Amino acid sequence: MRIGILGAGDMGRTHARVFAAIPEVTIAGMVGRSRERVEEVAREVGVPALTDPWAILDDESVEAIDITYPSALHREWAVAALERGKHVFCETPMALTLEDVDAMIAAAQASGKILMPAQVQRFGVEYAFVHDEVASGKLGRPLAAYAGTRLPPYGAGTKRPLELYGGPMLDLMIHPFDMLNWLLGPPVSLSGTGQSGPSGDIDYAFVALEYPEASGLVEGSAVMPASFPFTLNLRVLGEEGAIETSLALGPEEAISLVRYPPSGEPEALTLEGTDPYTAECQYFARCLRGDADPAAVNPGAEREALRVALAARQAIAERTVVSVTDFNRRHVGRARTG
Repeated sequence: MRIGILGAGDMGRTHARVFAAIPEVTIAGMVGRSRERVEEVAREVGVPALTDPWAILDDESVEAIDITYPSALHREWAVAALERGKHVFCETPMALTLEDVDAMIAAAQASGKILMPAQVQRFGVEYAFVHDEVASGKLGRPLAAYAGTRLPPYGAGTKRPLELYGGPMLDLMIHPFDMLNWLLGPPVSLSGTGQSGPSGDIDYAFVALEYPEASGLVEGSAVMPASFPFTLNLRVLGEEGAIETSLALGPEEAISLVRYPPSGEPEALTLEGTDPYTAECQYFARCLRGDADPAAVNPGAEREALRVALAARQAIAERTVVSVTDFNRRHVGRARTG
């Protein structure tokens, strides 16, 4: 199968390395806005370097497009690819507005092709284990959940303009929102508090989410000191125990997964698995082969995460409680960003 990659930044490079190692995949070319950058990345994996995306989109031999451009550009290129009968693997956030996501989903439905968001945290073995523990009922009824993403100053070393990437509330916090959606379903309402920062958006936030039978908290920070490791946390409390996983990417990677039974000692677990970036690209390739179910990682779930992230941004800005269901109806037709 022939895949074209739009974007030669860090994520484009990461995806290219993975796809280049999959025997049945041929990278038809990499497209970058900077000739120097795209040639560097393309040379590393031994594929053609391009600066014109239409050279890939109009190539009938290309079966799929991997979009790693900034999020505000995703709608244009995803819809163009789907209308040309190509499958699409799209980085997250899939878009910055519900209107754009809906247009992408409609194009996928009309074409009958796969539109798969790169929800990378779902492919982490520890996160998948937590999900399975909750889904299986081993923890009993979930009562509360916490998800956090904390990292040093947002965009340090690279420019991530708000109008292209959506700022930390969308670019980063969409992942913990997706985690809680995955575990508990969509929230009924939410409220939050936060601090604005250098990004021009809310750079530190706490968002409290209410579900029919559970409570959730999402923490997101893009202003930790430079010495602070990139840190991810997920914790679920159920009627029959709790489970927690943590990842810290500092000078050394530190990962933990602990299950807490109602009585007795905690159980530290060690899981083996592929790194999540590799796993998600391999899964997309399997979907193209027909060996995996694309519905398991679908754009509807990404839309739900974006809906919650946008509602959280409004709740913090207006210092109010936001009904997530009402937010959906009122914001579908908002003007595009970017």
